[in-house]
Amino acid sequence: MASEMKLGPVEFSAVREITNIGLGHATKALSDMTGRAFTMSVPDIESLTLEEVPEMLGGSEYQAAGIYMPIGGDFTGHIAFLMSWPCAQALWRMVRGSGPQSSLEVSEMDASAMLEIGNVLIGSFLNALSDSAGLSMVATPPYLAVEMSSAILDSIVCEASIGEHVALALRTQIHDTEGAMEGFFVFIPSVGGLKHVFATLGIQEAA
Repeated sequence: MASEMKLGPVEFSAVREITNIGLGHATKALSDMTGRAFTMSVPDIESLTLEEVPEMLGGSEYQAAGIYMPIGGDFTGHIAFLMSWPCAQALWRMVRGSGPQSSLEVSEMDASAMLEIGNVLIGSFLNALSDSAGLSMVATPPYLAVEMSSAILDSIVCEASIGEHVALALRTQIHDTEGAMEGFFVFIPSVGGLKHVFATLGIQEAA
């Protein structure tokens, strides 16, 4: 079970600032990768338990897509970018012009494109956090899962339930000239690591 550590307004403000910096870098990298203009926004940040995450994707039995990456180094934890299946299809169309019609039709090229997108988004987020806090963060190669949202979370829950962690959900919207999609960064840092980040940023104590 994730720790019940709750964040106050100051902590949320710090997370939003770091995230906006990271997504600014991610937007540019995604645009450079595809040759298309993208914008991103983070309209909502929530602190929640891992068990609540599937409901954000429409329910535990709904199909979803997720890119997942453990984090090592000075700051340990886990990070994933999760989307409902319709939003994953929208992102494929935005980046590739087309996408699979069902989760059973995900080709190797589809998977490769989504992993590359995930690498850009997650890598930029981690780089912003690392630069802001002066911490060494080692990202591992990402994994892609396309299945029921509850199943995607199972492996993350098993890993993150070892030790004290807090789950942060960052609702993210990606726009281009033809449409928009919504995804969720699910960031699961260790409580100790997150407090260290806040202390480095001048926040004396996380709520």
